[in-house]
Amino acid sequence: MLGTFVEVAGSGTNAASLERGIDAAFAAVEKVNRLMSFHDPDSDVSRMNRDAFPKSIIVHPWTWKVLETAQYFARESHGVFDIAVARLLASRGYLPRREYQPNNAATWRDIFLRKNCRVFFRRQLVIDLGGIAKGFAVDRAVAALKASGVKAGIVNAGGDLRVFGSISRIVHVRHPAKPTFAAGAVRLAERAMATSGVYFARRRHLGQYVSPLLDGCTGRSARELISVSVAAAECMVADALTKIVFALREQAAGLLGRYRADALILGRNAAPSWRFNSSCDTPEWIQFD
Repeated sequence: MLGTFVEVAGSGTNAASLERGIDAAFAAVEKVNRLMSFHDPDSDVSRMNRDAFPKSIIVHPWTWKVLETAQYFARESHGVFDIAVARLLASRGYLPRREYQPNNAATWRDIFLRKNCRVFFRRQLVIDLGGIAKGFAVDRAVAALKASGVKAGIVNAGGDLRVFGSISRIVHVRHPAKPTFAAGAVRLAERAMATSGVYFARRRHLGQYVSPLLDGCTGRSARELISVSVAAAECMVADALTKIVFALREQAAGLLGRYRADALILGRNAAPSWRFNSSCDTPEWIQFD
């Protein structure tokens, strides 16, 4: 689901509660996938791309919540994080082309969120929630596990993950230039983490390397063989912040601090090129030889 493999693990003393919780967690991820998929013609995202201009449409409260968070991070990053870059992703082969005719000047500023989950586009545009919805799905899965009485566990959706309960977990981070190897690890407890890198997604377009990590202000693709990992209380927040830190590096320190988030950038040689440690309990970085 969500274009990746999803893993759910839980621990407890009641087998029936564990089974119910894990089933509910997968159901939550599937629901997010159904609502926010760019590929599904019946999803909220597809409906907005078709119909939210020139009239507004109503979306599911979960979709509205993700849109609200995306718009917040767009404002806070001055447009670096922008869900309206989908037309560029489609032109570079990262998303399927549709028969939409977006306005090339349209940005996140043309997305209006109104009461009762109503969404309106001021200009024709195309959005993609791939940079934030996976983290939201992980958070919803954790909420489902907790609601079922599961006391501890982990949800991992292709590297966007969240650990809860009394058990800590060692999370390995890929080597930016050799992604089949681990460069190091982080120990997480009651924390979420997301990692963004271009190692598997980099490709050539019009004679130069591109990636799906775009700076919404410039439209430029990140091409460096680096990885950015962010740890935060919620996976949706960590997911969005990785894209912002990728573009802004240390300039994102203020935003990271407001969310008590930690960031780690690994250069192509796997040496940490920049670290930001918030005032919370900082995850321990374990670098491998």
